Amino acid sequence: MNKKIGIYIHIPFCKSKCYYCDFVSYTNKEDYIEKYIDALLKEILEKADILSEYEISTIYFGGGTPSSIDSKYITKIMETLKLFSNKFDEVTIEINPNSITKDKLLDYKNAGINRLSIGLQSTHNEILKKIGRTHTCNDFLNTLNLAKEANFTNISVDLIYPLPELTLSMFEDTLKFIVSLSDEYNIKHISVYNLEIHEDTKLAFLLKERFFIIM
Repeated sequence: MNKKIGIYIHIPFCKSKCYYCDFVSYTNKEDYIEKYIDALLKEILEKADILSEYEISTIYFGGGTPSSIDSKYITKIMETLKLFSNKFDEVTIEINPNSITKDKLLDYKNAGINRLSIGLQSTHNEILKKIGRTHTCNDFLNTLNLAKEANFTNISVDLIYPLPELTLSMFEDTLKFIVSLSDEYNIKHISVYNLEIHEDTKLAFLLKERFFIIM
């Protein structure tokens, strides 16, 4: 039996740049999306000899914001990877609450994606605004409902702590809220990422200007 491997697919496009983000991602580059996907598919096929030696067990679509691009591109990537494996144990895609629709979710499901990683970061709208997130907690709840309608049964939620002006008590409220939804919406996992302040981000500039205080 071939050795199992996991594959990470980076989608470097976003509708807007979060203030803390230091990842490779771009806004207002829609004209490059198709060219990027074509280059990505070409690279996968060029690695055919290597990929054929392994069994692809997991696939992870990260970014950037994978859900910000047309779902047809995600489908194309999955179709290409299926040339090397006909069954995957877990396929995850990162989604933002304000860039998802039921049609996208159904396309993901049909393509073979079976796990959603939702970038919530916080349930407090005032905190989300301060870090440049463009969704609200209600958008998150709507996303959960759409995922349930599309029959996704493996949901992960991403949070960040600490955040500017986010107290420990507020963070605990967020955790309790998500846990209270876990059974109804099949939330199987919560990821908590430590906030890192990078020099060239907008958040670093704002902190220097003393606009924020991290509790």
